[in-house]
Amino acid sequence: MPDQRTSNGFIGIAVAIAGVIELGVMGRAVTPLVIGLVVSYLLWIGQAEWRPTRDVVLAYAAAVFVQCLHLVEEYRTGFYSAFPPILGGQAWSPVRFLAFNLIWLAVFVVAGIGLTTARRPAFLVALFLGLAGGIANGLGHLALAAQRGRYFPGTYTAVLALFAGSALLRRLLRPEPHQRVGSSEDA
Repeated sequence: MPDQRTSNGFIGIAVAIAGVIELGVMGRAVTPLVIGLVVSYLLWIGQAEWRPTRDVVLAYAAAVFVQCLHLVEEYRTGFYSAFPPILGGQAWSPVRFLAFNLIWLAVFVVAGIGLTTARRPAFLVALFLGLAGGIANGLGHLALAAQRGRYFPGTYTAVLALFAGSALLRRLLRPEPHQRVGSSEDA
């Protein structure tokens, strides 16, 4: 079994590859997500142990559900064509936008399973969901709406993403040790 430093290195390489693939497929408009992934990785390696608590798992499930709602709003309101040009990119096709988001949702579901069994990499994905998918995404949508003085595609559910991401990040960074998933206190 590889030691934690080796494992962290492999995960770091996976993060770099994911960032390059995201930028290659989606263009510069996903730069904030790539930065969020790198920041999440740095937070993740900075903590030696991650423990799944009932509160973390529940907050994570809520954040994934909110991301699903947010995707529906973004898709129905044309976020895929409105957002990329803001960061100097080309508008995305609806299919590319949906594929990108569905891949991330699949990663979130797999990581959710990993959270319940204390798989360390799952906590990196949870940090990313809370930080980039929740807080940064929510604030970004609100800032774009404020800048324009009107609704920007995805803004309504971005408020929910901001709250869900904040709750998840708070629980990840300050878990209650007495509420571990699968502990005798769960009964």
